[in-house]
Formats: sequence, structure tokens, C-alpha cells
Amino acid sequence: MKPVIGITCDYDWEKETIQLKPGYVQGVCRAGGLPYLIPPVSGYNASDIIGKLDGLLLTGGQDVDPRFFGEQPHPAIGRINPYRDELELSLCREAAESGLPIFGICRGIQLINIAMGGDIFQDLGMAKGERELICHSQNAPKWHGVHEVKIKEGTKLHKILGTDLLYANSFHHQSVRRPAWPLEAVAHTQDGIIEAVESGQHMFFIGVQWHPECMLEDRYMQKLFDAFVSAAKNYRKTGGCG
Repeated sequence: MKPVIGITCDYDWEKETIQLKPGYVQGVCRAGGLPYLIPPVSGYNASDIIGKLDGLLLTGGQDVDPRFFGEQPHPAIGRINPYRDELELSLCREAAESGLPIFGICRGIQLINIAMGGDIFQDLGMAKGERELICHSQNAPKWHGVHEVKIKEGTKLHKILGTDLLYANSFHHQSVRRPAWPLEAVAHTQDGIIEAVESGQHMFFIGVQWHPECMLEDRYMQKLFDAFVSAAKNYRKTGGCG
């Protein structure tokens, strides 16, 4: 049986619609996974959901409420969804504790760091300091990579991608600030912004700041979904002991 991959969804509280961009589902299906959509509503028990899954995909979307990492809102903070934040933080913690494979994309990388006790830059202007930032909100097609990402050699991410340099797309105004254990920064842009984190303590626990689901025809991006679903298959076979 195919591994079941939980995919978090977004919620537009003005239109009252649950949303998910198709690239996430396509990436999982191409890799041989079975999508299980998780809407961001209250009343869920995270452990009940995690018990049905072989992998957890935390998707992009709105900003995370800064109260979850002990800060007051920055003037540049965007929309937040407290139901989604609370559910996904609980899901991530439950998944990490059980060893379930976790893949975070854009908002997802930020959320997994917060779930582990880390923090984020609420706006990249906070990260500027003395450095000159490159553009992290592209004016180009979503499938087009606009800036370099350097991958640290010897990491799981480097092994999966088979390269130490790629071009990624970019649609964010927040980023991981200080990775929390067991996460470590394994990829950066030229200006020092963290583009990927991973845990050496888990079978698969990786977050990326870019959107690989929009670049599935790129030679590197489907590899991320393939490796994630492969880890989920192994988790299903071994019960998390592999």
C-alpha cells in the first residue's frame, strides 16, 4: 500500500475557503505517496491524525503568529490564522516525537523551527543589519529560480539533491532566525539567509524556504518529494524503527 502523506491546507477566513495549491499533491503523487489533506480547523487531536500518517508535509501560506515564539507583532506582519498555527505546531511536535518523516516548505520551514523552540525573523528587514539583502520576493514565474542557494556538503539535503548549488524561486518576507535543536542550517543564500534546515536525529526532517512544488520540472525539485515519500515508505514498513 502507498504511504499516506498528510498535507496541511490553508484557510482564507474572508472567503471561508480551504485551499491547497496542486503542486504539493502532484509532487507527492509523482513520488508514489497517497495524499491525506488536513484542513486548518479547530477540534482536531493531533495524535489521532499523526497515527494515520506515514509522512507530514507542512505547506506554505500565511505568517505564523509571533506569540508562538514569544514576540509581539512586527509592523510588517501579514495575515495569521491561529487555528492553523495551533494545529500544525501540535502536528509537527507529535510527528517529531514519533519519528514520522516531516517535510516543511516555505511557511513550513519556519513552523518546524518554531515547533522545536526556535524563532524567525518576522520580516527580513530585521535581518538586514549591516548586510545587503538580495530580493526574496520575486517578480517572475513561480517555476523560475531567481537566486542561488548553497547547500552544505555532507548533509542529508546535499545527498538528496546531489549538488552544492541550485537556483530556487523565492516568495517570502520571513525566515528562520536561529535553528532550534535538533535542527541545523544546511543551506543559505548569498546574503546569509537560511534556506534549509534538517535534523540529523530523524529519518527525514527537512525544511526548505523555497517552493519546490512550483518547480517540479526542475531536475532537483522532484528529488525532494521522492526522498520524502521514500522515507515515509520506510517508516510504514518499520513502524518508525528503520
